Amino acid sequence: MTSTIRPATIDDLDEVVASTSALFAEDAGERDPLRNQRWPEQHGTQWCRDLLANPKALVLVADGFAGVGGHLVGHLYDPSDMWTVARAELVSMYIRPELRGQGVGGQLVDAFVEWARNHGAASLQVTAYAVNAAALALYQSRGFAPRSITLTADLGEPPTLTNLA
Repeated sequence: MTSTIRPATIDDLDEVVASTSALFAEDAGERDPLRNQRWPEQHGTQWCRDLLANPKALVLVADGFAGVGGHLVGHLYDPSDMWTVARAELVSMYIRPELRGQGVGGQLVDAFVEWARNHGAASLQVTAYAVNAAALALYQSRGFAPRSITLTADLGEPPTLTNLA
């Protein structure tokens, strides 16, 4: 299957929000019961609009799959008093399950790395769930390596969706 990796436009808004919703459903459903699965339906459209208008943000789509086959969101951070170099973070990425293993994720990450390099980033960062072996393998195949580890302790029962509304 041939894919085209390209910057998202406002015409892609609904499909990027849908892709983000699928990511939240998968991550919250399988990996993080404390994450609000409904966040994209509540905030996703405005979040994506803001990203598309932000010159420090990158929104890519994998096109050519009867619609958007996946998305990637990246963000560039300028040097600051705390950080001595510009850096980029891969904030969000999702590939439709039927397209996984076909190189689409690698194409998205490669495009992100090129964008970050072209914008002067000296460091890249991505956060992935420790149990998501496929994502970890993909990122590591593109030069990402563990630098720090976040340890989490959940206290008590997770809130129900009705408490989050």
